[in-house]
Amino acid sequence: MKTRHGKIARLPHDVREELNVRLERSEPSPPLLAWLNALPVVREFVQREFGGEPVSKHNLSRWRLGGFQDWLTRRDFFADARNADDSVSKREEGREKVLADQAATVLAARYAGLIGRWDGECTRDFEARARVLNGLCRGVAELQREAHKASRDNFALETLREKQETEDSSPSPSQCVAVSRSDKIVVKGC
Repeated sequence: MKTRHGKIARLPHDVREELNVRLERSEPSPPLLAWLNALPVVREFVQREFGGEPVSKHNLSRWRLGGFQDWLTRRDFFADARNADDSVSKREEGREKVLADQAATVLAARYAGLIGRWDGECTRDFEARARVLNGLCRGVAELQREAHKASRDNFALETLREKQETEDSSPSPSQCVAVSRSDKIVVKGC
């Protein structure tokens, strides 16, 4: 995800959050700018960083096309992920794997929706949404890798325990050792 450096992107998080909510409600620019530039924290910020030049209509327009679109995409993604979490069984074992897989499914659906609405033009809106999805994709892929690795490790250890239980004489710990190496469980001495 692209880090934004514009005037609005540098405002405090709670101010940006309130601005995004107001943009989502389709509040017109003049009242939004009046509200934003009247906030003491904004006045202090623009005085310190921009010689007192207030947030302009141009700044707001750029935020609407960039930061606000990022916010919408992240909000929708996390709402979908929470909904997916509600449908997961309350069984704790393997929960991380299921959640990571569901997040990947939600992300794939978001990509499909973006591409399905795409008219072939690389507009700023399309590029902004694609960047956000790409950033989320990296995080979800890492979650999946870790969750699947843990699941494989647990499966290998459980299989080892079952094997030990079925043998007539269980080997002592010095005879059978399970060692985790990267993505594999290596069993020595059994």
